[in-house]
Amino acid sequence: MREKIFIVDDNEVSRKLVGGILKKEGYEVYAAASATEALAAIPNIMPDLVILDVMMPEMDGYQLCRRLRDRSDTARLPIIILTSLNQLEERLKAFEAGADDFIPKPFQPQEFLARVQVALRRSGFYLPTPTKTEASTIAVFSLRGGSGVSSITANTAIGLSQLWKKPVVLVDLALENGISALMLDLPLRHSWAELSKIHAEEIDSEVVYQVLLKHPSGANVLAAPRRPYEAELLNADQVKQVLTLLSQQNEYLVIDLPHNFAETTLAALDQADLILLVLSPELASVQCASIALDVFSKIGYPPEKVKLVLNWTFKGKGLPREEIEKVLQKRIEIVLPFAGDELINALTLGKPPVYEAPESALGGLFEDFAFYWSKPEHKKNPPKPYSEALIRVQKRMKARKK
Repeated sequence: MREKIFIVDDNEVSRKLVGGILKKEGYEVYAAASATEALAAIPNIMPDLVILDVMMPEMDGYQLCRRLRDRSDTARLPIIILTSLNQLEERLKAFEAGADDFIPKPFQPQEFLARVQVALRRSGFYLPTPTKTEASTIAVFSLRGGSGVSSITANTAIGLSQLWKKPVVLVDLALENGISALMLDLPLRHSWAELSKIHAEEIDSEVVYQVLLKHPSGANVLAAPRRPYEAELLNADQVKQVLTLLSQQNEYLVIDLPHNFAETTLAALDQADLILLVLSPELASVQCASIALDVFSKIGYPPEKVKLVLNWTFKGKGLPREEIEKVLQKRIEIVLPFAGDELINALTLGKPPVYEAPESALGGLFEDFAFYWSKPEHKKNPPKPYSEALIRVQKRMKARKK
């Protein structure tokens, strides 16, 4: 069956040009000259891909994209924004609106067709085979903002995926300000917002996997909503149900948590096998870590469930490791050195160093970090053939022993 592609552009010449390129490749093409016309036609045609122009009367392409994402029947359609506007600000607007890709005019037909094919492939739905063992669930948490929780979570999830070539999901539960999708340069097509509208007992694996975003590394992402109010209905029972289903289909879940003890946060902490409590070497951060450890103790978490990670988020002197351990009466498991501009640039471009530059010092650091928290059985009996990431980790381990 030929894929159906719907073009929305008020410029007739543009519609015919884009439509002609697609028809030559065998696609079934539909078109509308306005957003109003498109909103009426798209739900009836249910195309496999929608291509929007930005500059249109009545409603621009960004607004139309949001409208399509807000409707349950069109929320999962792949959307490409095609426009003569090529500034970075316009690209960000497109992705914030929920577009899958942004293609500036003029374009080369072959590149355009290649990106159309990528968008169509992304829309394909698959459900992984259940794993023989439940996932190792790693929750990354700090009561202190600016500790680097999201950076650590993203690089750990991608690192685990590349190390073991096993199913991994990054779960972003920082519902009001989560940026996992942005940090991985993924268009925010789906999020927790769609699951928040479904009763916990009605959420199943198929529903969950339809809202995951796919990263080229192989990891999947359950993203925080585009707008904070979209997840107001999300409750602890829904979070528990989703995490339980994901744990049955994946080897690892890595959870990015907000800086609070909301009921959805506690639901994730309860189900975690391991809590990485992140702190920086400054007084306020240590105080927040102390409060968190006290709460964990009162809840009844065993001490071995919580591991301290000291992240140097600033350049210069900080509190000594030994002094922090003495105050918290707990050993710091790992220290992450100050990364500086290299990490900031990676975050700005949505290219985590563990994926974009795994052979760099920072990329290697995060690979080793992911390996450290891996399942013992994976470290003891790695799946063959060994991944390139695992080979790099082993080389660094041998070099350190010399």
